[in-house]
Amino acid sequence: MFKTKSVGQSVRQKDGAPRVTGDAKYYADVLLPDMLQTRILRSPYPAADIISIDTSEAEAVPGVRLVMTHENFPKAFRKSLYYVGDLVAAVIATDATIAEEAMELIKVEYEKKKFVLNLEDAINPDSPQVFEGVDNCHDWEFHYYMSDRDPETRLFKTKTQAEYNGFGDIDKGFAEADVVVEQKGLKYAYCKSPAMEPRGCTAHYDGNKLNVYTHSQGLHDEKLCLAQALGINSSMLNYISPYTGSSFGGKNAFPLDRNIASHYLMVAGLATLELHKPVHCSYSREEEMLCGWSRGSIGDVKVGFKKDGTLTTMDFFHWQECGAGGDKYPTKNAILATGAVLYSRNVEHQRSRIRYVHTNRFCCNGWQGYGVPEGTYAVETTMDIAAYQMGIDPVEIRKKNCMRAGDIDSGWDPLTYKSAYISSSGIRDCLDKGAEYVDWKNKWQHPREKTGRIRSGMGVAIFAMAAGRPGPGNSSEAMVKVFPDGTAAFVCAVADIGQGQHTVQTQIVADVLGLPYEKIGLVCHDTDSTPFATLVASSCGTWIQGWATYGAALDAKNKVLGLAAEKLGVPAEKLTMDENGIHVVGDRSKNISFSDAFGTRGHYGGVHEVVGYYVHNSPTSINDKGEKKDGIYLPKEKGAQFITLDVDTETGIISNVQVVMAQNVGKALNPKIVAGQMLGSRHGIENATLANDCIVDKRNGWLMTPNWVDYRHSTAMDCDVTPLIVEKPGDPSHPLGATACGEGAACPTLASFSNALYNAIGVRILETPFTPEKILTALGKIQDKRRKK
Repeated sequence: MFKTKSVGQSVRQKDGAPRVTGDAKYYADVLLPDMLQTRILRSPYPAADIISIDTSEAEAVPGVRLVMTHENFPKAFRKSLYYVGDLVAAVIATDATIAEEAMELIKVEYEKKKFVLNLEDAINPDSPQVFEGVDNCHDWEFHYYMSDRDPETRLFKTKTQAEYNGFGDIDKGFAEADVVVEQKGLKYAYCKSPAMEPRGCTAHYDGNKLNVYTHSQGLHDEKLCLAQALGINSSMLNYISPYTGSSFGGKNAFPLDRNIASHYLMVAGLATLELHKPVHCSYSREEEMLCGWSRGSIGDVKVGFKKDGTLTTMDFFHWQECGAGGDKYPTKNAILATGAVLYSRNVEHQRSRIRYVHTNRFCCNGWQGYGVPEGTYAVETTMDIAAYQMGIDPVEIRKKNCMRAGDIDSGWDPLTYKSAYISSSGIRDCLDKGAEYVDWKNKWQHPREKTGRIRSGMGVAIFAMAAGRPGPGNSSEAMVKVFPDGTAAFVCAVADIGQGQHTVQTQIVADVLGLPYEKIGLVCHDTDSTPFATLVASSCGTWIQGWATYGAALDAKNKVLGLAAEKLGVPAEKLTMDENGIHVVGDRSKNISFSDAFGTRGHYGGVHEVVGYYVHNSPTSINDKGEKKDGIYLPKEKGAQFITLDVDTETGIISNVQVVMAQNVGKALNPKIVAGQMLGSRHGIENATLANDCIVDKRNGWLMTPNWVDYRHSTAMDCDVTPLIVEKPGDPSHPLGATACGEGAACPTLASFSNALYNAIGVRILETPFTPEKILTALGKIQDKRRKK
């Protein structure tokens, strides 16, 4: 194993300087000659059909180059509209002012239809259908019952399609339980990811190549989808993402699905193919707020325990709002918080039924946590109730039942394997470290001991988050070039949406090659110059891409050592390299420079670069330790979070929120970046305290929180976050022993906050956000003024 020099160090980020100095150029900074501007006419109704549309006046405005509707561009527009903000038409003009004026001249006759604007109403079978002829509620298509459990390995041998995900006998489990705890109607508010850069792109077709400048979570994946949606060969399309101005996982583009907010790509792409002129299509902040919502859910949880607090049985029912279409896949991740993964240690009987539900309340995306925070909120508040009911410390009940290394992961939908081993955990270590930091043993008090107007609370929650989607199609590639001057280039399309992937991957290359981090260049911004890289989602960058990067660097290193071996007359396996060149292991006097190893070079030939390449498919035999039959080892992002807060019982105002985030990351490849990722804990605080919700006018479906003033995300002014990095190196599923980190910080926040709030006031509040009104109502200080349905 190589000695690390940059891995494990908080080196300066590769693209940090241009980001902070303003030199970084985003898609909105791309200015091309004769570039046209776009304005989109959007639906004023949450549900309607277009009866007629007249664009003649708009087309007659000087400077207008194209007006797009469902009549001439059915790939991008449709006759039926499903939410306020749905696309009606687009005007392409020489400047934005002309496009705006022409847009106002388009005459549209609508036929309004009945609509449904919240999850509870949409679940009702008598509610209006979002999509005509299709029920709003959908059972998850990939429910499976696991059976034939091997008594030695604990792996399941058989997977049968069923009405729910689970194993064991749920009725038997509850019948044999000594203590049963149940919660119903835990509601997580429909909320918005806080990406500062609005969606958009600039597209230019020059008659030969279509160049698309945009933000991206996965260059190659999005490119292939866009080419297919536009009906062109993928070889014609170069997808370019110079920088992405944050995403939090909520800006994944998928143009093949009209219900995902990728319309800017279709509008600009089709327009430039028609006009052979550059077309810029970007969303305003208000337009951006009409798309990319997530989190809306209702959960029911029932758990059964032995007298000693051992969790044996869990029943979980989960409804997830998906708006007027969009990404339904976060729904399944809620079960990661159940006995299928997080509490797989002792659970013998598990049932998880999950459903996704359509409403006319905008289109949705997954974002940080990708469905896990919703399930964690439901399960972890129920675990807290159980701890109080049985007189067990909330920390200890989690330590007793949480997953550990070698426990079984049976929480994934249709993959090539039926269940797998959890490669590492460390949750118990995180609980210990967090509890020590907040002085839990000395400061935690039961709510009945709290008196006075200002009451303090302490809460805890644990979590498990996936690391990508290990299975068919989840692969990544990398290329590493080494040059005669002893420098190298990392060539890869892995996206950096603010989480530092470009830096971490370059650190891996540097240490495998034995070169200084500063001598590794980076090629990453477009699809024409890079090999395929996995979509950056579900915290998969370090785990999946890290293997490809490691393999490519190792391949390049072996090839360089092979060149030197010929010159030195020494077997390549006895050589190593560093910034001074190649030398015999243990004898630096026998050495050769990179330049001499590469040999003679000239205009007409010679070895000008050595290229290493690697394709990583996940999972592969390299993850299988071979210790147990059929054993696949999968990592999880995991940890524990503690929150302390104060509640004013006369005003209902919460203050002094302190978050302590402890997370096992295996090996912290860049500690500063890891700590920065943990600051994402704030993405649950805003849903708890800032009254954030997708508030719409019930009469017409118009969004009442269309900006960062009316919908305010939490900042350092709202809570203090202390990251605690727990390192337990040696995870067998990664070449450097690292595990996933990135999304997990947001997963337990609402749960730990809710538990802290209960600990302060002694009353459970089931629905977020936790506004002063709800707190005072729970305390009996005021009456609930909401209308009864």
